[in-house]
Amino acid sequence: MSCQILPFQRPMSAQRADGVFAAVNIAARRMGYSDDFALREARNAKLLFLRGDKSGAAVVAEAKASMRAKVEGLLA
Repeated sequence: MSCQILPFQRPMSAQRADGVFAAVNIAARRMGYSDDFALREARNAKLLFLRGDKSGAAVVAEAKASMRAKVEGLLA
């Protein structure tokens, strides 16, 4: 008998959740946030996406808007 090993692929939602995490993490770091805060915001965005209420783009846009508002509040 021959056995074929198929490559393991993660579900598409998990891949998209990783994309949301990366996008928010990169945006936070570009805005000048610390590493810890960037990772915390990215983790929260990933969990919000996995909950299934919003699309990935909506979650990223809202996370970026909230971080931008926090920065402007600190500078004002």
